[in-house]
Amino acid sequence: MDVSLQVLLLVALLILLARGLGDVAARLGYPIVLGELLAGVIVGPTVFDVLHLSWFSSPLAIQGASFSVAAALKLFADLGVVVLMFLAGLETDVVLMRRTVGPAFGAACGGVVLPLLAGAAVARVAGLNWPEAIFAGTVLTATSVSITAQTLMNLGELRSPAGSTILGAAVIDDILGLIVLSLVIALEPKGQSTTATGGSGVLLTFGRMAGFFLVAVGLGPRLVKWAFRQAKKLAGHHVLLGVALALAFFFGFLANALGGMAAITGAYLAGILVAATPAHEEVTVEVRSLSYSFFGPLFFVSIGLEINALNWGGHLMFFLALLFVAVAGKILGCGFGAWFSGMSGRESAIVGVGMIPRGEVGLITATIGWASGLMSAYVFSLLVVLVLMTTLLTPTLLRIPYRQAKDASAAAPEKPIPEF
Repeated sequence: MDVSLQVLLLVALLILLARGLGDVAARLGYPIVLGELLAGVIVGPTVFDVLHLSWFSSPLAIQGASFSVAAALKLFADLGVVVLMFLAGLETDVVLMRRTVGPAFGAACGGVVLPLLAGAAVARVAGLNWPEAIFAGTVLTATSVSITAQTLMNLGELRSPAGSTILGAAVIDDILGLIVLSLVIALEPKGQSTTATGGSGVLLTFGRMAGFFLVAVGLGPRLVKWAFRQAKKLAGHHVLLGVALALAFFFGFLANALGGMAAITGAYLAGILVAATPAHEEVTVEVRSLSYSFFGPLFFVSIGLEINALNWGGHLMFFLALLFVAVAGKILGCGFGAWFSGMSGRESAIVGVGMIPRGEVGLITATIGWASGLMSAYVFSLLVVLVLMTTLLTPTLLRIPYRQAKDASAAAPEKPIPEF
């Protein structure tokens, strides 16, 4: 079978399976991404290993280069992660972040620093080299609060002080996490190691990153506004979407080429800049439909295709230690940061628990590390399973403090009715 026909058939199967299992996950009260990832695990090397079936394994030679179904899926996944992070930037609520900036910033800082240091230490003790250990810690800094928001909404607490702080802290956490990810990627030796030039290499790396941010923040808003003004002059349908996607990919290119960082950093920044324009609502709706229907499912399925759940046997203690750090690091780090900023102990605990799930942000970070060669196959598999576990644990853990408060309220003696 021609490789182009293989791609068409496999993409059709993967999207249908991802949407089907995503629906099952949603009906059970979990994020759709959980079902999409499970779809990849089922068709990946853990169960069926479809990429190595005779139908999909034959490569096609194009001008001396070998092209395969796996390469096509990787290309879709690489584009998909940029679109997903662009959407994350579009949906970033900067106003909410400013309103809860005190406790949210404290919670986000604690939730980045503690998991990063503790995760890297545990990974290093387990025998990983420093680059791999630091990247494992970097994955643990991520937060995705879609499942938390859904749970708080069901409890009627989404707009409570703790709920608003969680949403604001998640935005700041994403920004801090992207900065950490960019630093790790940029400082990772490639070819001629930056360490070979000592401190000058590190200074050069920071200089490139600073240069990108200066260009992006200084000229980015003007470029985005100019691009959308020009878009109004163009005929045709969905012009704003086309221009927005072009900006996302261009900023992703600049982040990598100019700053030496992951392309998703530039895409996320592009999303924030586009969110400040009048085209924000229309672009968000169209990018959301594009992400949820095509790029998102293929990206998360592709992660499942990369992991082998049977590949990390014998590393159970390492996994449990990382899981403990992932859970405790957010509860203690975010909780202490919120408490230090003036929140009550109970509200701080809710903020800490609400920041536990890594979700799609953790998966994107782990995938960047895998694609950059910063982690081995079994560590990548461990981290993907860990992301799933934090997502599954959060709804149950988040209901505990609310249940305790309700029980305490019910057990409190009623105030006597005063006599007149």
